[in-house]
Amino acid sequence: MKRCVLILLPLALLLGACGSSGKPESFTEQKGPLPEYLQEFQNELLDGGNAALVPLVQRNFLEGCMGGSKEVFGQLSGAALARACGCSYTELVSFLEANESLEKSAFDTFKDLDKVSKETDGALGQNYKNIFEECLAGA
Repeated sequence: MKRCVLILLPLALLLGACGSSGKPESFTEQKGPLPEYLQEFQNELLDGGNAALVPLVQRNFLEGCMGGSKEVFGQLSGAALARACGCSYTELVSFLEANESLEKSAFDTFKDLDKVSKETDGALGQNYKNIFEECLAGA
């Protein structure tokens, strides 16, 4: 029995590690720390959330927003930009979740938006532009 447990425990740990690797399948997977260079803006980016447990999708979004070269991002810098980026992520996820359908989940729509943005040299969809501009006005 002990021998069986000794074999199963490493196998379970290995499978658990593999299960969290790869591409995320939801907005909440693969939690990790906010990148060090964004730590000074953690309050603005995360609205008081834990900077050590930020899901991968959110970290990637915030990094892109804070380091973005898109014209709309050039309007602000520092804490004001961080507030607009944090707000934009929260509002975009809320918008997508409110408009998901049986055929397509909010996360799948988010992935599609990301893909289109990369393929069209960073062009943002109109809904996202509206959300970001509303967040800018509140920053």
